[in-house]
Parts: sequence; structure tokens; C-alpha cells
Amino acid sequence: MMDAKDRLLQSAKELFSQKGYHETTVEEIVHRAGLSKGAFYFYFKSKEDILKELILIMSERMIKDLEQKVHSEGSVEELLKACVSDFFRMFYEDKEIAYIFFYELLRTSEEFRRIHQEKTQRVKELLLELVNRGVRNKEIKSGNPEVIVYMLMGFVRFLYLEKIFSDHLSLEEITRLALDGIDIVMRGVRCV
Repeated sequence: MMDAKDRLLQSAKELFSQKGYHETTVEEIVHRAGLSKGAFYFYFKSKEDILKELILIMSERMIKDLEQKVHSEGSVEELLKACVSDFFRMFYEDKEIAYIFFYELLRTSEEFRRIHQEKTQRVKELLLELVNRGVRNKEIKSGNPEVIVYMLMGFVRFLYLEKIFSDHLSLEEITRLALDGIDIVMRGVRCV
């Protein structure tokens, strides 16, 4: 059984996904959760606060998964493919929340921009650690590791901003494109 906070988070996630962030009210969130407004305000200061919690949960889950992959055994290429596949699976599951974050809040909220910058920096650090391991292991023979990370991150960002949100590709389609891109990048960096 979910506790009250989890019920509020689940209710908000469902409503934001169905109606959008701006169209959803606190009253609707508590009604769907079967709780009172008092319960809502015990855990959250505002509707923005509950959305921030959902975004932090999503991004922390993604970073934790990335940390596990980066610190596990395997070739850099295998680990990159696993990271990207898992990223898109997680992202796809919460794409409505991600849409609100990227298209509605990053433009208007300094706090959400700060969260985005912090999480992006952590992802860069982890990927750089993985790419540097590939250089040390001679899996990557050419290119600046930092540039390789920027290429990978830029490619992935383009896929989720354009192909999921605009073209509405399925998880399978977007994952196939992402893995094809990793293949191309890795072929390039294995060259002398």
C-alpha cells in the first residue's frame, strides 16, 4: 500500500500526463489520491513543488542507473548502449513529465534550470569517466574524450527532444536510432 506522499505523487503524475501541468489543480490531485488538501500541503508547498519532486525522482533514478552501468564490467560500447537503452526506457515511461520540464519550465524557472544544469553536469562526468576508461583500455583510439561525450549527449538530446516529442516515435524506434548512432560514433573513435 502506498503512503500518502506516494499517492499524491502518483496522482499528480497521472493528471499532469493526462491534462497537462497548467490545467491540473491541487484539488484534482488530492481528489484522485483520496486525500485532503491538508495532506497535500503537509508534503508539498505548491503544485510546482510536487512537479519538482517528480522530476528529481526521475532524474535521480536515471543517474543512479547510469552510475551502476559506468561502474560495471564490459566494453565501453556495450555499456554506452545499455546506458542509452535504459535512459530511453525510463525517459519514455515518464515522457509527459519530461515534456513539461523541458518545454514549459526550463524557460520560465531559474530553479528548474539549476536542477537541469546540475543533473546534466553529473551525466557528463559519468560519461567522461566511461569514455576515459575506453581510452585507457584502448577501445577508443582517437578523439578528445570530452568532445566524444558532447557528441553523444547532443545526439541523445536531439533524439528525445525531436523524435519523441515532435515525431512521437515508439520506444523501439527511438532505441534503434540511438543504438545505430552509438555504433557510428564507436566506429569513428576506434579508428587511428
